[in-house]
Amino acid sequence: MKAMTILAVVGLVGVVALGAAAQSLDRRDGTSGSKQTTKDVECNAQADAQDFGIHEYKRHRFVIRCVAGLSQLGS
Repeated sequence: MKAMTILAVVGLVGVVALGAAAQSLDRRDGTSGSKQTTKDVECNAQADAQDFGIHEYKRHRFVIRCVAGLSQLGS
């Protein structure tokens, strides 16, 4: 029983540590985050202007390629 409790505490500490590390990586460069958000908004607006119908994966692929600055397939 004690071993399970210790294992649970170690696991919880590990999850908290990973969460803190991920947050610190996000905050490393505040200016690139705002640029990324602007690019995301622009690409999503372009995707909204197109008709993907029920093909959500095509819309997602379009947005990902747009944010990366790649040419669109089939264009």
